[in-house]
Amino acid sequence: MKISSFDLNLFVIMNSIYTEGSLTKAAEVVGITQPAVSNALSRLRDKFDDELFVRTGSGMVPTQKTENIIKDIQNALQLMQKSVNEPDEFNPETSQKTFRISLGDINEGRILAILMGKMEEQAPNVKLECYYTARDQVPHALATNELSFAVDPFIPNSKDINSVKVFTDQFVIAHRANHPVTKVSNMNLDEMLNLKYINISNRKRGVSVVEMEMQKMQLQPEIALRAQHYLVTPEIVRSSDLCLLCSETFAKKHGLSYLEIPLNVPPLEQYLIWHRSDDNDGSHIWMRNLIAESFKQVSSIKL
Repeated sequence: MKISSFDLNLFVIMNSIYTEGSLTKAAEVVGITQPAVSNALSRLRDKFDDELFVRTGSGMVPTQKTENIIKDIQNALQLMQKSVNEPDEFNPETSQKTFRISLGDINEGRILAILMGKMEEQAPNVKLECYYTARDQVPHALATNELSFAVDPFIPNSKDINSVKVFTDQFVIAHRANHPVTKVSNMNLDEMLNLKYINISNRKRGVSVVEMEMQKMQLQPEIALRAQHYLVTPEIVRSSDLCLLCSETFAKKHGLSYLEIPLNVPPLEQYLIWHRSDDNDGSHIWMRNLIAESFKQVSSIKL
């Protein structure tokens, strides 16, 4: 088969079917209709004399032929994407680009004021849209440009996703001033378990990182309130005896007293996540740096 007789766009569609496992989702990623993807797959099957993908109850499953060639196709597409991106073309002073970022409410509270200040100074016409995208939907949203970035403690398991750690902090027990717990000099686990806590989750059920570590030790904190948003908690903590397991910077920012947690807990980490096709895009590089700088400024609160 001569490359001169091959429509290279078919490789883009083939890769999208492979990564998405669905003709409908592949169509959204490429920006064409689902019948057009079906037609492209038919042409690919003729070219390679192979089914390439088999429809199953769980989606489009690649054949062995596809598995044998897909890595070379992905490497070639990545090289071509890198060649067509021009990082130096982006000028923040004149750009009118809109970036879309998936942020939870606590990360909005962490960086939006700082980030918008930097944008107003460097790029007065650039716009920002922030909303939360469910974790399992992030890779698809990034691939279809519904999102430019996501910030999350968990990196999606996808070869098409790149990420960088932008924030690290330790968990603490936040409480109101003059709370009875302030009389405790060195808190132990029993004293920690005597407290009542607020649990924040947008799910009906779910535990925090600290709770997971406690459950490994067969311990269960008493949850007196479950709520959806972290930003409602400072007022509740200040006006009650309820405590909050949160990051140290969150407690400091909202003027909450806090104690160290008396057990080893993994640190809170946040990752900036994007699609690898945007690696060398000038506007993405600029915004990645701006977001990272904003998180770094938040981290300086701990100094």
